Amino acid sequence: MIEAAGVPYTIVRATQFMEFIGDIADFGTDGGTVHIGDGLFQPIAADDVAAILAQVALAAPLNGTVDIAGPDRAPFAEIVTRYLKSVGDTRPVVTDRDARYYGGRVEEQSLVPLGDARIGRVSLDQWLAQAKKG
Repeated sequence: MIEAAGVPYTIVRATQFMEFIGDIADFGTDGGTVHIGDGLFQPIAADDVAAILAQVALAAPLNGTVDIAGPDRAPFAEIVTRYLKSVGDTRPVVTDRDARYYGGRVEEQSLVPLGDARIGRVSLDQWLAQAKKG
C-alpha cells in the first residue's frame, strides 16, 4: 500500500530488540525449561534502533526498506542462554525444532537480515553489562 500510494517513504525493518530476550525466554518456557527454535538470532539494542531511525527520518526518502540488526549473530538458544545467565536465571535452555516463536516456526534465517543491513553499535555483551547495572 505504501509503495502504491506514490508518497516518498523509507521503511525501517529491525530484528528483535535485546530488551525482549527475557520475554522470549518466558514465552518459550515449558515445565521449567526454555525451548527455543534452532534458527539464528541477531538482536539489536533499542538505543541503536532509535539512533538509526532518527538518521533515516532526517535523510531523503529511499522509496525502499532499510534492514537493521545488532552486531552479534549466533544461534537463538545461545543468545537466550547468555541472557539468562547474565540475570542469574538458572532455567535450562534447549534447542527445539518444534518450539514456536510467538506462534511461528523459526527457520534458520527467519530472525536475521538476509541482505545488506545497517548494524547497530551495541554488542550483546555491552547490553548485558549495562542491563545488569540498570
